[in-house]
Amino acid sequence: MRTILRGTEAATLELSGEIDAAVPAPFTPTGEASLLLFAMRDLALDGIRWPAFDYHEALWRIGVRLDGVPAWFAVRCDIDSPVVRAIGRRLVRYPTRGARFAWDASRWRVDTDDGKLAVEVADRSADADAAPPRRTFVPSGERVFEIPWREVPAPTCAVARVAIADDALSTTSFGAPVRWSTTARALAGRVHMCGIATPLRG
Repeated sequence: MRTILRGTEAATLELSGEIDAAVPAPFTPTGEASLLLFAMRDLALDGIRWPAFDYHEALWRIGVRLDGVPAWFAVRCDIDSPVVRAIGRRLVRYPTRGARFAWDASRWRVDTDDGKLAVEVADRSADADAAPPRRTFVPSGERVFEIPWREVPAPTCAVARVAIADDALSTTSFGAPVRWSTTARALAGRVHMCGIATPLRG
């Protein structure tokens, strides 16, 4: 994969849950729901330090299998920066949506025209295993694209207890309700790299 964009996730919360959602062929749903919340710092073209963008993102993903291998099918991408939102829509093919974010060590909040999500965070444990990256796919019109995705693991990864305080946004994002886990991964410092999305062949 040729990296096009590179940035560092200053803070990340990875929520997981169970969902009954349909996905298009050739994918098979696994019953997983995932919400990746992060505060990105210095996103820029790889090897070029300017211009660089700070922004917040909520990536809504359904767990799938393709050829028997676990992958993600991303159904919505909330971004607060209009510039990054346009880049994500054009180059990465994300189904983007405008959003407003608020976060600190104890909470995350996402506010869109389709609803709101509020997550309370508490009691981080010291050591946790980071989830390995998976292939990531997105719908775009009548086609499906793959997002080239790589990561440098975060130096800090913990398990946190979470409580969903307001969840009007999950069903409108996924098209089905989610049974969220009461724990999530909390990370800091993961390096995030992606490239131009390419059509899925077959």
